Amino acid sequence: MLKITNHRELILLTVTLLFCTRQAFPQLPDVAWEKQLPDAPSHYFSDVTELEDESFVVLGAIQMPVDREFDTWLLKCNKSGDTLKTRIFNKPGNDIPLKIIPNPPNGFLIASITIFPGGKPKTRLMAVDASFSQKWITDSEKTTAVSQTDVAVDNDGNIWWINTLEDDNGESQVLLRKIDAEGKTTGEFVIDKGNQSSAYAIRVLPDGMLAVASQVQVTDGNPTIQVTKMDTNGKVQWKSLTPPSGKVLTPQCLCCSPDNTLLVGGWAGMCWNPDALVNEQIWDYDYWLSKIDANGKIIWSQQYNRQGSEKGTAIAVLPSGNIMAAGKCETSFTGTIGPWLLLVDKNGKLLKEQVYKFKFTKDQATRIICTSDGGFLMVGPGYIENRNQLSGWVKKLNPVL
Repeated sequence: MLKITNHRELILLTVTLLFCTRQAFPQLPDVAWEKQLPDAPSHYFSDVTELEDESFVVLGAIQMPVDREFDTWLLKCNKSGDTLKTRIFNKPGNDIPLKIIPNPPNGFLIASITIFPGGKPKTRLMAVDASFSQKWITDSEKTTAVSQTDVAVDNDGNIWWINTLEDDNGESQVLLRKIDAEGKTTGEFVIDKGNQSSAYAIRVLPDGMLAVASQVQVTDGNPTIQVTKMDTNGKVQWKSLTPPSGKVLTPQCLCCSPDNTLLVGGWAGMCWNPDALVNEQIWDYDYWLSKIDANGKIIWSQQYNRQGSEKGTAIAVLPSGNIMAAGKCETSFTGTIGPWLLLVDKNGKLLKEQVYKFKFTKDQATRIICTSDGGFLMVGPGYIENRNQLSGWVKKLNPVL
C-alpha cells in the first residue's frame, strides 16, 4: 500500500494523477497546415477526395467576373497543400457543386446543382478524366425538389446517381439512375413511390448492395430519417425508420463503419414559432448522429448541443470505429460560432469538440475525410445562400492522439 508521509508528497501525487488522467483522454488533432485563398473573387469548397499518391482533389466553385455566377472549380494539391493543377468549367447557369468521387480506373464524377438563367434548379452529373478534361455530362430533365444530389460507384463500375425530382404533378419523387462508364442510363428505380420522401445520400456497401439516406414525412408526426438498403436490381432488403419525435430530422451524410454498421449524420430541428411566416420562423438545431446495424436495427441515436443552434454536415470514421463529425455552430449564447468538429466514440459518447474561428457569418465545414497518413482533411464553407463574399478553406489535421 502506498504511504503518504507529508503534504508535499500528497500534492505531488495529486498533480501526477491529474496529469496522467488528462493524458488518457483522446485529443482533437492539431492543424498540420491550412490553405486559405484570397477573398476575391468569391469562391468556396464543397468536397475533397484523396488520391493514391497522397495528393488531394478539392471540389468547389468560383464566381466569374462577367455574369457574377459561379462555375465549378477543381483544384489539385499535394500532401503539403501546394497547388498542382486547377480547372474551371465554364458552363451556362449558376453551378452549386456538392460531391466528387473517384471514377475508376482514372477520373472523377462530380454531382452538382445548376440553376439556368430564368429557370429552376436541376441536378447535373459530370465525368472528367485524371487531367480534369470533361468526358461527358448529363442533366436531370426535371426540377430538383431539394438542394441535394449524390453519386456512388460500385465494384463493377456502375454509377448510381440519386436525386429528388418534381414529377408532372409537382410532387417530389426519389429517382435512382444506374449509369454506365459512357454516361448512358441503363436503369431507373423510384424509391418510396407514393410517399413524401427526399433523398440526401447514397453509398455502396461492402457486400455490393446500396444504402440510401432519406427524409420521409410519416403519416403522424414530423419528418424523420429513413435508411433503405437495396440490391442493384432495385429490390429493397430493409428500411430503417427513426421514430418521429418533436423535432424535424434531416440527414446530410451516410458512412460505413469498420464494424459492418452504417452511420448517418445530420440535424434535428425545432421551430419555436411555427405559426409565423416561413422567412420569420425561428429554428433551433442540434447535431444528430445515428448508428444502424447490418440488419437495419438502430443501435443508438444521439443529439449534440452547444447551447445554441448547430448542424451536422459530414462524418469520417476512424479504423477504431470512433467518429470525427464536422458541421457548424450557427448561433451561440456565448458568441462562439463557426466550423464545428466533434470526436465521438463508437457508442455515441462525445469525447472532445472544438469550434474553429469563423471567417464570415455561417462559416461551416462541409466535408471531412480520413487521410492515408492517419489524419484528416476538412474543407468549407460550401454553398451558403445570401452571401456576397465567400472564401474557401482547407484544413489538414494530424492523427488523433
